[in-house]
Amino acid sequence: MWFDLNTAEAVGASEFYQELFGWEVADAGVGGYQSWIVDGGQPWAGVVAAPKASAGWLPYVVVDDLEAATKRAVSLGATVVKEASEGPAGTSVRIADPGGAQIALFKPR
Repeated sequence: MWFDLNTAEAVGASEFYQELFGWEVADAGVGGYQSWIVDGGQPWAGVVAAPKASAGWLPYVVVDDLEAATKRAVSLGATVVKEASEGPAGTSVRIADPGGAQIALFKPR
């Protein structure tokens, strides 16, 4: 339902994707976070400054019960990378699958 691009070069990455795909960018008003906008003005992803070691795309998946989804993921071999954290639109838990790929489980407000 959402994607974050975590990068040490947020401005450069934002400019790259604007030029490559024509994505519009808007300041989300949250600590330098920028949203990419699709036709009609709907944000669908964002770019945020992050340490180079944690650079990459992070998909968010909506779950009905954040605690239950986290417990199930762990029981299947996932690792919790970042405990539940509140954001402007809801709460998320970042997990890594058994192969190390990360995804955020998200419960909207």
